[in-house]
Amino acid sequence: MFLNINNKQALLLLISFIALLIYSCSYLPENVNLDPNIIYRETPEYISLSSNESDPDIMFLFLPGGLVDPHAYLTLLERIALDSIHVLVPKFTSNLAILELSKYRSLLDAFPEKDSWYIGGHSLGGIAAISAVMEEPDKFKGLILLGAYPSDSFAISDWNKSVLSIYAENDQLSTVEEIEGATEYLPAPSFINDPNSIDTLDLQIPRTIYYLISGGNHSQFGDYGFQKGDGQASIDMESQHEHIYDAINRFIIKHENE
Repeated sequence: MFLNINNKQALLLLISFIALLIYSCSYLPENVNLDPNIIYRETPEYISLSSNESDPDIMFLFLPGGLVDPHAYLTLLERIALDSIHVLVPKFTSNLAILELSKYRSLLDAFPEKDSWYIGGHSLGGIAAISAVMEEPDKFKGLILLGAYPSDSFAISDWNKSVLSIYAENDQLSTVEEIEGATEYLPAPSFINDPNSIDTLDLQIPRTIYYLISGGNHSQFGDYGFQKGDGQASIDMESQHEHIYDAINRFIIKHENE
């Protein structure tokens, strides 16, 4: 049974306080040069990325990590947008999605003609994405977590959809042990070693696909430099983004083709 979000306010305040201790400042990449085939639109409420070639019906709502500027994910998200997936990145007060858990609804309302929605997020943004699924379990076709995991207060083990959980070997802020130790709070686990394996899975059966990026870390899920407390990556950001993009693309396209 899905829990009432209103019962979690004390926990959210605690998470916010921890976030303020972990993150020392907001991060923003100095130079972001988007592909010329991307239609980029920015409003006071959100950033929109879509392909020049079409008006995609597939929508991916991505929630940034705590205190990370939303622009820090454009390097990753433009790759996804180029595959005819319309990416929306909400902007949050103080760059903390968990303080505005219901803001995603305003983006759903801004595109009422769209009915194929996926939601995801990095780190604390992933927790906010889980909360959205708890509030609107029938609205989203899939959930995508990057370096994020739920606690018992955000359990969605009985959700009847699939989840993609991408995590990194050298992540010291959302560790392998923490993510693999929280499998009971998400749909039944399926561990894969290669994004190609997603193509062989039946995503109509609720499951959580766990994909571990060897050599990756927490900071390189975005493009904002090294984050205090994180482990050192043994692969570069471009390589980590390639793994993330490949897994997300296969997860969404497999859903759409089933």
